[in-house]
Amino acid sequence: MKKILVPTDFSKNAYAALFYVTKLFSDEVLQITILHSFGDEVDKLTSRVDIGHSDNMIEKLYRQSEEDGEQLVHKINLDSSKVKHRFEVISTPATLSNTINKLVSKEGIDLVVMGSKGRTGAEDVLVGSTTVKITKTLVGCPLLIVPREVDFVIPTNIAFASDYNDFYQLSKLRPIVRLVRQYNSNLHIVHVGAERELDVKQQQNLERYKNDLTEYSTKFYFIPKMESISKTLHNFIDTNKMDLLALVYHKHAFLKQLFREPVVSRVGKHTHIPTLVIPIKN
Repeated sequence: MKKILVPTDFSKNAYAALFYVTKLFSDEVLQITILHSFGDEVDKLTSRVDIGHSDNMIEKLYRQSEEDGEQLVHKINLDSSKVKHRFEVISTPATLSNTINKLVSKEGIDLVVMGSKGRTGAEDVLVGSTTVKITKTLVGCPLLIVPREVDFVIPTNIAFASDYNDFYQLSKLRPIVRLVRQYNSNLHIVHVGAERELDVKQQQNLERYKNDLTEYSTKFYFIPKMESISKTLHNFIDTNKMDLLALVYHKHAFLKQLFREPVVSRVGKHTHIPTLVIPIKN
């Protein structure tokens, strides 16, 4: 049984992520763990009250989280009545990033799914600070980032962005392969820049990708850079009607540059597709 972890702050953004993943794997029975961390609330409360009252505050937060969790499970069961997923809710005063990594390691989580922004996310921010932090700290498990505005569509066209400085055997990257095989998806390998500008190493990696993906329906694209890499990718996604964007993340990956670029926080308020981030050990 596939195990999915969905962090939540009980916002509409978080619910969109939960609903999306129930639809994405609707033909399977999933074990979906809904995780709520109220660590930030604990920090705020304990800074204003004496230690003697902090335990009562934590108990109150636990109770509130349990009530919100019950309502959430009731709602998702109603909204996804045709699937047979199993839901459980975990509440913790520990930090979200630490708890996620512990659960991934201990429970063998297959996928973490988050909303692109939380309850307090600004309207003009594409990816919220919490989601960015989880992207940078998650170990050993892919992360699916789901924007609130997205409507579920079968991911028949999956874009994979690469700068060709590294080669990753996509045929062995299970998060991508599972979706491609399940939905008979087309893979679109996208590079921001001209093919003639690739150096020897990049050319070699391009050929390795071509050889690795012969059994899949694959197209390769070289697109001129606009204002930034992220702006260019989003334009490609919109123009070519992609359903999912996949990226590999490691210490030297250009994904870090995407989050550093100012355009990420100003890229616009229109809908963007889910992003699958696959962490690779350095």
